[in-house]
Amino acid sequence: MYATPNRPMNQGELDLICRIWADCGSDDPTDRWLQLWDGGDADDHPEQRDAVIALAKEVGLEVTVVEGILNVQKTQQLHDEIGARWI
Repeated sequence: MYATPNRPMNQGELDLICRIWADCGSDDPTDRWLQLWDGGDADDHPEQRDAVIALAKEVGLEVTVVEGILNVQKTQQLHDEIGARWI
């Protein structure tokens, strides 16, 4: 169901994505994607946006930016981390 990364993320990498998700993100209706900056303002945060994109690509996850929303493929590790620490 979830994407399989090339390697597990370390805690700092998880925190980067999960912190943004907790502040201004959501899950898409299919539960396959984390939508970061779901208000459409990813371009207002270029350093964080670019860091998430680089990290996602490094671990082999697909990312897209659509109408200012950064979509990152959800992994089991991200799902578990959000459930354990960020909800």
